[in-house]
Amino acid sequence: MATNYAQQMLDTLSRGQLEEAQRLFAQSLRHDDDNLIYSLAEELYALGFLNQSRRAYKKLLEKYPEEDGIRTALADIAIEDDEIDDAQNYLAQIKPESDSYLRALLVKADIYQTEGLNESAEYSLLQAEEIAPDEEVIQFALAEFYYANQAFQKAITRYRALLLKGQREMSRVDIVSRIGVAYAQVGNYDNAIGYLEQIKLDKMTTDTRFQLAILYQENKREDEAIHIFNDILETDPKYTSVYPLLGQAYENKQQLDDAYRTYQAGLAQDETNTRLYRLAGTAAVKTGDTATAETYYRQALAIDDADVMTIIVLSELLFEQHRVDEIINMLTQYLADDVSDPQFYWYLARAYQASGNDDKAQAYFESALPLFQENATFLFDLIAWYHQQGNRDAEISAMKQYLFLDPNDADMQQRLEDLAF
Repeated sequence: MATNYAQQMLDTLSRGQLEEAQRLFAQSLRHDDDNLIYSLAEELYALGFLNQSRRAYKKLLEKYPEEDGIRTALADIAIEDDEIDDAQNYLAQIKPESDSYLRALLVKADIYQTEGLNESAEYSLLQAEEIAPDEEVIQFALAEFYYANQAFQKAITRYRALLLKGQREMSRVDIVSRIGVAYAQVGNYDNAIGYLEQIKLDKMTTDTRFQLAILYQENKREDEAIHIFNDILETDPKYTSVYPLLGQAYENKQQLDDAYRTYQAGLAQDETNTRLYRLAGTAAVKTGDTATAETYYRQALAIDDADVMTIIVLSELLFEQHRVDEIINMLTQYLADDVSDPQFYWYLARAYQASGNDDKAQAYFESALPLFQENATFLFDLIAWYHQQGNRDAEISAMKQYLFLDPNDADMQQRLEDLAF
């Protein structure tokens, strides 16, 4: 009975005896039959022993140069080792009439995607589809390609075709989950929820549960969103993407204390999350604790001093406290440092107006006007400025623009009529 060195090597590997495994590998290449060597090459590839797998395949290719299946296996190994040129050389030797050409096209598509050549990747996959239009592996590869490249509608078409053929899972990918997430990405939330709800919660990945919770929140189903968000945090409190959304779900239900606690819990897990500091600060403002709010805002800016959203909410807080000089000093310094946002001009205009510096206020209102002429709140401030300055024509013009945006403001309509006549 012939000795099976290949199996002996695998057994030795499983026991961690690497030197003995190397000896038996050499024996296998010298003495085992070709079928055993081929099986050993496959096993070694699966176990991550790429160099040994490559040696076994190369030995076989020398003996069977017409076996293109060995070339695709060697190309796979070359890709794993980031030896793209070698992989392409193997694939280039496979002709269209070969039984392995279809597999070669799929491997080529992988290479092109790795290199960022998406058009070439798609072309290879479509070539493969033309050769074998009913091959499910190709349909799945196309679906995954389109999904990865955010062509979600095309991905949905391919995934649904697979689902209709009874394929619920391929390569450990849940097809139903993919369809649900893809529908969410194109804004079809009803279909997205419909697909994702087909998956039992305990069978969902954490990312899929998170996506479903977001969809519930988008559809004003706050209780269901809150339930899933909390369930995720019970399993993984370090899944910090949950905290801002869970807090906002609580705020939508007017459960401000729960929201505040959620933001604080998130900061306990991630002390560098500027968004959580900002949300915690805004929640503190709503509870009347403006001192704590300011502390949160300044902690956020200590982490990222160019966080524009935090600069804006801090400016609003300072304005409510009539600390206009601080606003002026802060925002002018940011502008000097090339940290800019259109609202800086608006807030500087208000601050200079409040401080009595009419020239500066006028300049900043003029800078802000082209940026906010479609913003009714800005126009309301601008109208007050023109009124204060006695600029009747400009005030009337701003009132008309304001009423175009908010025609139901009866008080402003009356003010316009009184001023115009």
